[in-house]
Amino acid sequence: MPTKAEIEAAKQREAEDAAAQAEADRKAEAEAKADAQSSPPPQGENRTNMPADQRPPGDLRRRTRREKRKGPFVKYVGSAAERHITPAQWKSVPVKLEDDKTNRTDVWAVGNDKMVEASKFNDEQLDYLLIDDLQPGTNAHSFLLVDYEGDDPDSVQLVQVPYE
Repeated sequence: MPTKAEIEAAKQREAEDAAAQAEADRKAEAEAKADAQSSPPPQGENRTNMPADQRPPGDLRRRTRREKRKGPFVKYVGSAAERHITPAQWKSVPVKLEDDKTNRTDVWAVGNDKMVEASKFNDEQLDYLLIDDLQPGTNAHSFLLVDYEGDDPDSVQLVQVPYE
């Protein structure tokens, strides 16, 4: 059986070991913090450590610069997340189509800011989109003719353009 002096000595060693461990932990934490502050930010197009397959949708789109498109545009303002008009749908409305405009599906989605260049449509298609295509229930227009405000090439403000 250990003596009282041996028990006290063992307790003293345990306290010293715990203090030494706590000091080592503090030093390691301080070094890690200093390394984190001095290391360069993560490299890559969107400066994140997250693997590409785990990034949220649209992560690069918000950070990627792309060439400014030339307007005017037909902008979808309806309630659907995407709007598609297929060649069969174009043929079902009373619109005369030109040959180059019959074999494509027009898509308004987040990827194109729900805008398609007005130059891709003939006058009858524009009439249908901007005048005749109404949202069910509200009879509000589904499409608007918009363009960038003013002649400034850096303008990012869209405004509605009168359609005649």
